[in-house]
Amino acid sequence: MTDTQIGSFIRDCVVFEDDTENGLDFDTFYGLYISWCVLGRKIPIPDSAFKTALEREGLKTTKVNGLRLYPGMSMVGPAARDYVVNSVPMWSETAADLPAAEVRQQAVASIA
Repeated sequence: MTDTQIGSFIRDCVVFEDDTENGLDFDTFYGLYISWCVLGRKIPIPDSAFKTALEREGLKTTKVNGLRLYPGMSMVGPAARDYVVNSVPMWSETAADLPAAEVRQQAVASIA
């Protein structure tokens, strides 16, 4: 059996925990995949093909608290760090309303 790009991605970036209801939603899972592709200099497949590839790998979603999740899955490795770092917004809506001097003052205080 030949290895697939999605199979390699799953082995590199995901751990399974049977005893948890937590999991990854599709957008997070696909974002993780994009990070993995960027770091590995691979060309990502479109999100619709990614969803089909996950199904071919035997991964199915379940509904948890109204959200569709791939249950028991957690992100790991360099792609997970890259995804988290690059998906956290740098500014909140309230920070955009502050004068630049006040933003600088808050930033300095937060790293001091």
